[in-house]
Amino acid sequence: MRRASFLTWHRQLALLFAPLILLQAITGGVLLFREPLGRLLEPTPTAGPVLGTDRLFVAAAASGKRVERLQPPAAPGRMAMAQIVDDDGTRTLLAIDPASARVMREGGLAAFPVEAALRLHYQLLAGNTGLFVVLLTGAVLLLMVGTGLAFWWPVKGRWSKSLAINPRMPARARLRHWHRNFGVVVALLIGCSGVTGVLLAGADLLPLLTAPAPKPAVTTSAGGAPTPASVEAGVRLAQTEFPRAQVRDLRFAPGGRMDVNLLAPERNSLAVHVVKVDLASGRIASVVAAQDNPALWMKILPYHSGDEFGLIGQLILLIEALVLIGLGVSGPLMWWQQRKRRT
Repeated sequence: MRRASFLTWHRQLALLFAPLILLQAITGGVLLFREPLGRLLEPTPTAGPVLGTDRLFVAAAASGKRVERLQPPAAPGRMAMAQIVDDDGTRTLLAIDPASARVMREGGLAAFPVEAALRLHYQLLAGNTGLFVVLLTGAVLLLMVGTGLAFWWPVKGRWSKSLAINPRMPARARLRHWHRNFGVVVALLIGCSGVTGVLLAGADLLPLLTAPAPKPAVTTSAGGAPTPASVEAGVRLAQTEFPRAQVRDLRFAPGGRMDVNLLAPERNSLAVHVVKVDLASGRIASVVAAQDNPALWMKILPYHSGDEFGLIGQLILLIEALVLIGLGVSGPLMWWQQRKRRT
């Protein structure tokens, strides 16, 4: 392929996908600091010891809607979170005071901006269709990194000159050179984020494409529905498998099954042990330790999110996000300037 063709492809892809790339960069930057942002934007919990999961479950289930997920406070000073769903499938988020079991905030994603950023970043708020678009955006981002580098790649002996910027050049020319330089410098980081993002989205999409047709829903008896006592007993039962592990969240499936996810920092920063509990019988259905879990996200997400590298990793990824936002704005701006000069 001729050198000019790389630039043509780079421009066309950028014009088509710049809004989506900007959205991914902005939401990704927000999620890097989801913990302090969550603390800032959530209601302030009252002082006191954290109540048991049975009391938190009572608060989540008080509206009569089915509880899908219950998350104890992620850290001291944070709220407990829950997701509930009604009969028509409408989901509602709750922020529950862990010391009093009072619902302090209730609503959709507009009331929980950090959760909204997560779902925008992951699925564009459009379910599996949005997940496919995110996958496509990641693939396009990788193509843009490749075509951009291919167009810039200097001949031997001109590496330093290939990044030089003459301050006497017109502003539009300096903008083009700054765009080039920042793109070259962070290309490896952007490529890593693109690859890990594509793998995460692809791992979630592939089962949907290969899964058999869904079977008709089976009506379950009310006896399998979770109760505060069965939830608390299920959590204690799960913790007998991993006594030192902290509960990350509880997920409830129709039919009286509860998945208890327990943090496994010895594996990595986001890994979990998964204990499936049959609430009706009060027995453990299955146990998957973090080190034996084949889920791809558990291996890749800590690196994609920067959590595995702590604050330094998050700051590096924040710089990447800011540069990507700058590239996403300056690229279309250069195209508009060039088009304006031609007309």
